[in-house]
Amino acid sequence: MKKHILLLLLPLLLASCNGEGTSSNASSTSDKEPSQAIVVDRYVSDVASTAPFMVAGMDGDKKVDYVISSHPVIFSAMSNENKKTNLSIYASVAEKFSQKYATEGFPQAGLFIKTELYNQYVSNDESTVTKVNSFLGSFDAACKDLASGGTQAVAALNSYSSDVEEQKTRFGFAAGVIKNVQKDNGLAFLEHEKNPDVAGLEKFSAPLSISIQESDLATSLYDPTKAFNTKAESLEFKVTCPKGAPAAAFASFAASDDLNLTTPDNVKGAFSTKNSDFIVFDSVNGVKLSKANQNAYKLVRMVTFGNLYIVATGNDEDNTLSNDDYIVSYGENLVPDLAFKAVYGE
Repeated sequence: MKKHILLLLLPLLLASCNGEGTSSNASSTSDKEPSQAIVVDRYVSDVASTAPFMVAGMDGDKKVDYVISSHPVIFSAMSNENKKTNLSIYASVAEKFSQKYATEGFPQAGLFIKTELYNQYVSNDESTVTKVNSFLGSFDAACKDLASGGTQAVAALNSYSSDVEEQKTRFGFAAGVIKNVQKDNGLAFLEHEKNPDVAGLEKFSAPLSISIQESDLATSLYDPTKAFNTKAESLEFKVTCPKGAPAAAFASFAASDDLNLTTPDNVKGAFSTKNSDFIVFDSVNGVKLSKANQNAYKLVRMVTFGNLYIVATGNDEDNTLSNDDYIVSYGENLVPDLAFKAVYGE
């Protein structure tokens, strides 16, 4: 059962397993382009929820042909010894987005600072300046490490616990996933100096139907040309972050009670409760949530660019993405979904 009515309406409507022996090659394996706009059949709430569809290749009694998902969930599914599918990367959505819109990718996770804390920083409160600079210095160093292989993150996870299941429970993945996936920066972590400036962010406004203004940024801290060289010895702020890829940036603070690694819905709620000093969330929707809550937070870092792939389960006999196939994705109308639609929904 496919989506011909939706196709007519479309123009109008317009972060687990250790698995150290599995390759994390995420390059596109198909150059076949669909001849029509692709419509997703089934959305799940978050990326972790795509795993069962990749492992089983089924949605109830329906065969699943393709799953739109991200690392480390993809890597974990591919490493699952009990999977009933022959998983392969069909295409990199991020790569095709970059080619189509002449960008380095599309923005995904962002780090937000509480506006109240940022105002204390810009007023030169000495204690705040020292602590924020050290926090960002540690965060930037962690992202640089992850972008270049993640050896320090792996060591920090193993230092936190030698128990793989305990690592998974805390972060949503184990150290072995980072070790493999980050060989080629599969989680798409951004070094601070490579964060897009305001002009760079503007490139995403049309394809993603977004607008991130300079007023949405913690400008004196966001500045990609500004280096933060001191590092915090402990976590002195309350941080809320979803389990999964972005959480790897906090591996060195794994044991801290002030690090709340939780579900995307709980992270979303943190924008309204305003109990966190820093929040990691979908960068675009984080800006929207902040605006909906009296501009309570400002974007201080772009943490990752989108790592988003179309995964073939092996059920599609002609191995060609089309609206005759059953497709599962996650996070309807969040940035990854908008990026997919920008590439395949036209």
